[in-house]
Amino acid sequence: MKTDDLIEALARGAGPADKQHWRRDLALTLLVGLVVSAVLVVVFLQVRPDIGAARMPVMMKAMFSALAAAVILPFALQLMKPGRPLGWRIGAVLVFAGVCVLATVVALMGEMPERRWEAWMGGRGGVPWCVVLIPILAAPTAALLTWFMRAFAPTRITLTGAAIGAVSGGIAAMAYAMYCPTDSVAFVTTWYTLAIAVCAALGAVIGSKFLRW
Repeated sequence: MKTDDLIEALARGAGPADKQHWRRDLALTLLVGLVVSAVLVVVFLQVRPDIGAARMPVMMKAMFSALAAAVILPFALQLMKPGRPLGWRIGAVLVFAGVCVLATVVALMGEMPERRWEAWMGGRGGVPWCVVLIPILAAPTAALLTWFMRAFAPTRITLTGAAIGAVSGGIAAMAYAMYCPTDSVAFVTTWYTLAIAVCAALGAVIGSKFLRW
């Protein structure tokens, strides 16, 4: 049998099973990352004391974070397949970022002038801590996703690292919502998004080194 024939036969036999296998592994990886981040929040940061009364704002922040991860995930999955065009996936990320900017502006316009700064910054001086804490909480998911992605031997490793970091940031932000005491829309759409961008930058610089073969 020729080498090309052997490769084709193996590919035909392994295709469907492999597809189901990697999708299951990906879902498990993301779930484990979320659980680990949530445990870190509970143990080291603690759940906000009024979480019962504030369950709706907490859920909204978690849903925003999940949406961010869901928008970036197709971009990351496409990067793990060498040579595949990114196409609409780049546009989806840019549209999401634009909607976040628009939502921030609209939310701040709806606040009283004297409350805009507090609503935007969360009532604290300096840069909000979510920009620091979300990247820390994202580390376990990023490590798991990097291990998962290495099996596919991605070629655009800097972009892949950035995508892994951003997805991990969205997962971490879902867990961080249990602790975050600030519920204003402008705060979430600005600083959660910036925290996810920081995760992407760290993934591009650090994560890409672990993707290199």
